[in-house]
Amino acid sequence: MSAELLQQIWVAGAMGLVGAIVFAAIGLVSGTDETTTLAPLTLLVVLLGVPAAGVFTFFLAGAVAKHMTHAVPTALLGIPGDTLATPLLQDANALRKLGVPHIALRKMISG
Repeated sequence: MSAELLQQIWVAGAMGLVGAIVFAAIGLVSGTDETTTLAPLTLLVVLLGVPAAGVFTFFLAGAVAKHMTHAVPTALLGIPGDTLATPLLQDANALRKLGVPHIALRKMISG
C-alpha cells in the first residue's frame, strides 16, 4: 500500500471515531434532527479541509450513532428521539407494558 492510501485510511478512521463520539452525545437529546446537527457539523468538517474519505466517514458514523442513541428514549421512555423513531413507538409501548423494554431497545438498535 502506498503512503497516501494509508494516510486516507487513517484520516477516515479518525474522523469516523470523532463523528461517532460527537453524535452519540448529541443523539441522547430528544428532538435533535439531522438538519440542525448533522448537516452543519459535516459542513464544518468540509470547511476545515478534511479529505473526502474523512468527510464521508464522519457523516456516516454520525448518522448511525445518532439513530442508535435515539432508540434509547424511544424504547425505554416512549419519547421519540426523532421523526424516524415515531413508527417504533407502538411496538415499544407494547413491549414496555409487558415489562421487557430492553428487548425493544435491542431490536431497534439491530435494525
